[in-house]
Amino acid sequence: MTTLIIDGLNRDVLKKRSIVTLKWEDDPEKRLGLVVPFDCPLDTLRAEAEKAVRALAKELESATIQGP
Repeated sequence: MTTLIIDGLNRDVLKKRSIVTLKWEDDPEKRLGLVVPFDCPLDTLRAEAEKAVRALAKELESATIQGP
């Protein structure tokens, strides 16, 4: 099982969004930034980060790769 650690929270006031930064517990070089609600308080950040990770995982299930 992979464990992600919340490493940061940045707020973009111009775009009215927040981005949570996650890193892998066993490989800190791996990082992921995901959008969470702009008004997300710290006490709900974990739940919002989990929702964002699940939504990304669902989207990636049907993703295709384009390239040369």
